[in-house]
Amino acid sequence: MRDPDRTGVTLTCPRCEAALSARDRELRCDTCGESVPVVDGIPHFPVAAGSTVPSAFDALSSIYETRFWFPVVYRLIGGLRAPADDRSLLADALDGAGAEVLNVACGTGRFTRYIATDAAFVWGIDVSTGMVRRAQRYAARDGLDAIAFARMDAENLRFKEATFDGVSCCWALHLFGEIPTAVAEMYRVLTPDGRLVGTTLSRDWLLALPGARSVLRRTIGVRVFDREGLRDLLFDAGFTTVQFERYGAALFFSAEK
Repeated sequence: MRDPDRTGVTLTCPRCEAALSARDRELRCDTCGESVPVVDGIPHFPVAAGSTVPSAFDALSSIYETRFWFPVVYRLIGGLRAPADDRSLLADALDGAGAEVLNVACGTGRFTRYIATDAAFVWGIDVSTGMVRRAQRYAARDGLDAIAFARMDAENLRFKEATFDGVSCCWALHLFGEIPTAVAEMYRVLTPDGRLVGTTLSRDWLLALPGARSVLRRTIGVRVFDREGLRDLLFDAGFTTVQFERYGAALFFSAEK
């Protein structure tokens, strides 16, 4: 994997939004003096305090891609008709061959790695330190070079506007504290005619059962979408030509800038 300061993508200061430059074990802003630590090649940007999501996913990172977690949860959410591999449908919609791509809330890098062989370069970001460390480890194991990771909030992307040809957000939109802000940020960093693809939870299948959505909301703060609500959210951010495919409670979406 390449060092984060050698990817050709400009990372920006969390205080003044000026460009960051690489120093020894940190990224530094020459404008205001702010620094961002780089630990084992991973920039650690400030993330919002008070959320239980990072610590929960830190604990989950070691089993996330094993047969004990993602395959089971995915089949429960998507039902028997859902594609065997959700990533293929998303990659086709993204059409990221030769493109610069950002994977928001990348987790352990399932989708980040999947598209890294075709894309020019892929960045994966997540608020969970455990997840991005695991993602980096898996990418190194697979010998992937055109890929980098950072700990970063989806609601405060530290990239310049119009940086990426494609943005993906897989199985995470429903977890963000400020969903409209996160969607607006994804729109901002896309180039003109860029595309957003992703998956989230729909008010169908098991999530149509009485009380299911309210339990998710009360326990882990999950928001469950319907097509109309998600379409409005994407349109309000500026996206056009929104498309959906639903399998059970799994809602696949794509939108063009």
